[in-house]
Amino acid sequence: MLNVLQLNADYTPLRVIRWERAVELVLDGKVVQVAQYPGRFVRSATLVLPWPSVVALRRYSVVRGKVRFSSRSVQARDNFACGYCGARPVLPDGRPDRVQLTMDHVVPRAQAKEGKVYLPWSRKWVSVTCWENAATACRACNSRKADRTPTQAGMHLRIFPRVPTQSDALRMTLSRLQSLPESWLEWLPTSAVRADEAGALPDEATFQKA
Repeated sequence: MLNVLQLNADYTPLRVIRWERAVELVLDGKVVQVAQYPGRFVRSATLVLPWPSVVALRRYSVVRGKVRFSSRSVQARDNFACGYCGARPVLPDGRPDRVQLTMDHVVPRAQAKEGKVYLPWSRKWVSVTCWENAATACRACNSRKADRTPTQAGMHLRIFPRVPTQSDALRMTLSRLQSLPESWLEWLPTSAVRADEAGALPDEATFQKA
């Protein structure tokens, strides 16, 4: 079914929500409808409502939450591209070919000390498996790197891993959609629509409370 883009009270994009949730927010008076899907209506025995396409919160919301860590989320953050060679394998229909991608521990488990590894680029110790030590790698690069750091393997990491920002999260969700409604485009920053250096807002289920 048709999803809805939710904006904050300052009309900056927040997330993509289900149309059912958008209707609930409209009826509760918590959002205003900014745009509708032409010719579509939500109907009940007592209600006929234009099908919302974009809604905006009436009160500003401070975003509290984080993207749930997983191999899929790491790949989405990195736009399903290898962090070493830049390869972005796709299926015939244009979707990312995730079978050809892996999640690589930049500083490998074999070099961990009590479950921690040292990241030279950020000069701090972190857990072996975390956003800052995880990068997308194609199977060829992962095999070549093996249990070595990029420096030890003579490889160059194109982008240093990071904890996804809210902008990253939005891009992560948008990249999973087959197409974007035209009514969304004027509210989305170019970086959220374009596949740049990092990858795409997990949907509501991808978030966990902080």
